[in-house]
Amino acid sequence: MSLLKSITTVAGSSIISQVIGAFSIWLISHRYGMAEVGQYALTYSIVLIGAQIATFASQLLLPKQSSEQLGQNVVFCFVQTSVLALPYAVAVVALFEQSLLWVYGLTLAHAWILISENLLMRDEKITLLATQRLMVSVLVALCVYFSREPAEIYWAWTAALLLLIALWLLYSIPFKRIQLRHFSWASNWRFLREHRQHIAGIGSAEVMAMVNGNLPIVLITYWFSPLIAGYFAVVSRFCLSPVVIIGNAVRNSIFSKWSVDFRYQCFNYPEFLKVRQLLLMMGIAATAGVYLFYPLVMQFATAQQWVSQEWLDSVPTSQYMLPYLFTALAICPLTVVELVFGSPRYFFRIQCEQFAVVMVAFVLMPDWSASYEASIIAFAALSALRYGFIYLTVNKRARSMSGSEVLRDAQ
Repeated sequence: MSLLKSITTVAGSSIISQVIGAFSIWLISHRYGMAEVGQYALTYSIVLIGAQIATFASQLLLPKQSSEQLGQNVVFCFVQTSVLALPYAVAVVALFEQSLLWVYGLTLAHAWILISENLLMRDEKITLLATQRLMVSVLVALCVYFSREPAEIYWAWTAALLLLIALWLLYSIPFKRIQLRHFSWASNWRFLREHRQHIAGIGSAEVMAMVNGNLPIVLITYWFSPLIAGYFAVVSRFCLSPVVIIGNAVRNSIFSKWSVDFRYQCFNYPEFLKVRQLLLMMGIAATAGVYLFYPLVMQFATAQQWVSQEWLDSVPTSQYMLPYLFTALAICPLTVVELVFGSPRYFFRIQCEQFAVVMVAFVLMPDWSASYEASIIAFAALSALRYGFIYLTVNKRARSMSGSEVLRDAQ
């Protein structure tokens, strides 16, 4: 499948998934209020962070793994996620007083989703990857629709998602490459030692990236209220949806394509330039669209009583987030160059920089001014500045590989 076709396939599925996700949020808001949207967003953010901690980027080895080590890699992923998800769930329960079973179950299920996605990307089965994501979104919507109270949503979500992803894994796991010896402690320990640089470097960076993307909801809930977190969740779902739809589609597609290039020790620089231009145009279009149309849509929907006044109150947040929207869409997917071909240290460093931005915006700023608006503006402005420096570095990396066959940084 060509790169452009794979991008459009994943993007098309993501659009439908975002629409379904938006319906889920609207239904929660309609039945239980915007504060419950904040609680749902909090739970989802916690689970996504946990899934990344449980995998610690071991699943990212799968697309570029040699055939001889693929079976061991798969087994290691499942052993690691099953073990690490438990202490994480215990810590979450202690901090947020949620159910251990559903936190552990949802964390494990989302970790397994990451494993299945990377197995599908290895085989370049992008259509199936898109289908899997779509089915996950439909499942969540069904759980919300058929639940009679908020607690039922999470129990149904946990059980149904574990069953669904188990069925997908039965298809995507290469069982012929898995042997009994792969389950031994010695084999898994040896695999960990062989790939410790990736797991320590890329793994830490991926965990930090997931924390950066989801910690704001947690901190907004803590410093302000679930209602304010609900505003942020609505804006994230609707106004930042281009980052999820287009950004993730491009990121997943070029990661799959460039991982194959990595195995053959080559890099398509003209293709990189086309991707960069595509992202820039999409970033401009998405930012202009949110600035012009989101307030109008919210005003019209409120006037028609399709949504409550709380949805209209989210408009200022959408305006504050515009610098973040543009740079996250136009620049962030290009960091795959560093993930595949570059230095794990740099990839980790840029995530640490974004973590510092989150800490300044949602820890120091609320403690200093207690203003939600000031925190959001600081977050968007500092993130945009950081992405500007990343853009320069990523382009320098790509240019350095444009005429070379020796791609991997020795660091």
